[in-house]
Amino acid sequence: MKTKILITAIAIWGITSVCYSQDYSNLKDIVLKDKADYPKVDNQILECAKYILNTPMDDKNLNRFYSLQFMMRWMQGTPDYTFNIDETIGNIIKSNESLLGVYLACMANYMLENKVKAKDEKEVKYNSILLLINYCEASKNNVDMSSELKIMIKAKNENTLKEYLKLQ
Repeated sequence: MKTKILITAIAIWGITSVCYSQDYSNLKDIVLKDKADYPKVDNQILECAKYILNTPMDDKNLNRFYSLQFMMRWMQGTPDYTFNIDETIGNIIKSNESLLGVYLACMANYMLENKVKAKDEKEVKYNSILLLINYCEASKNNVDMSSELKIMIKAKNENTLKEYLKLQ
């Protein structure tokens, strides 16, 4: 029994080590020129979004930079998805502009994992903000909490976030 637990722990450590030790610098070499190029990289975009959402905010982390840069190039040209940034996000990021990249990762992550709901702006906004709040709440991510974030966290905890966001 202890051997199985040890083997499982080693396997999980190995998988997460590989995921977090990857070099994302080659993303800048991927060409996105034609509309047909964009769907081919959906899995890589999802991997980039997950990487951003699973690593703390750190200006020195080049893999986060390369992931975000690639993801933004994809967002600008993909014919399959539309990314809307409204006043709500503006209020969240005005005190911490680095959160914009995290929010973009939240949107890409939600849309690629929920392709059927990706056209529903309200669903995308709500679930992307939920992902953002969850990211911000994790102390390991080093997010400075603005008053707007604190209000949203409270609304989430009271199950009134949709009302607060005026999505109902």
